[in-house]
Amino acid sequence: MYSPNLLAHMQSLLAEIADLECAFEKKLQAAKNGSYSESHKSELIQELKRRHDERHTSIAMELAALEKKVAQELQL
Repeated sequence: MYSPNLLAHMQSLLAEIADLECAFEKKLQAAKNGSYSESHKSELIQELKRRHDERHTSIAMELAALEKKVAQELQL
């Protein structure tokens, strides 16, 4: 069995990813529906995607490291 702290941390990371996705979709729709020029919309959307990808990658890497730790603990 592995540490309950690991499970709580994993759940927290998964919740963070879900929150990130919801916030990204809301901001993306707001940018698409905004009364900005097309060039400004394009820049805004690119920036939103860049920030989203950066944060998502960071969380995914942390989750992968945690999964590896869980696997190691299960082998003990």
